[in-house]
Amino acid sequence: MEIDAKALVLMKRENGVLQEELGSYEIEEGLNLVYKAYVEDGKVYLFLTTKDDVTDEEFTQIYDMYDIEKYSQMGYKVEEIDDEYNPMWCVELDFVDDHEEMQERLNDVILFHNDEMNRIYEEIR
Repeated sequence: MEIDAKALVLMKRENGVLQEELGSYEIEEGLNLVYKAYVEDGKVYLFLTTKDDVTDEEFTQIYDMYDIEKYSQMGYKVEEIDDEYNPMWCVELDFVDDHEEMQERLNDVILFHNDEMNRIYEEIR
């Protein structure tokens, strides 16, 4: 059964423990690519991955083809997380109290990732 979720809930994390809900944000597209997300020390850590399991060859191809520089152009830090089964990226952005602005930032990042994954899947499959 596929769940058609539309919201990303950000929780505050302290000492590795989720403490309190900071907000729930409607995500237009690509929420299924969010592995986890939390806020720590005023920063949002958004972990993005693939929609399904990939082969070893695809794993390498995805990292090679992914436009990681785009996040820097958008003003965000990003790190490849290569010790997971599937490709994963951690995008770091500032948490802002303005709900609309935070929702817009999250949607920008997730939509870009969704578009990148669709583009890459089309080329390698």
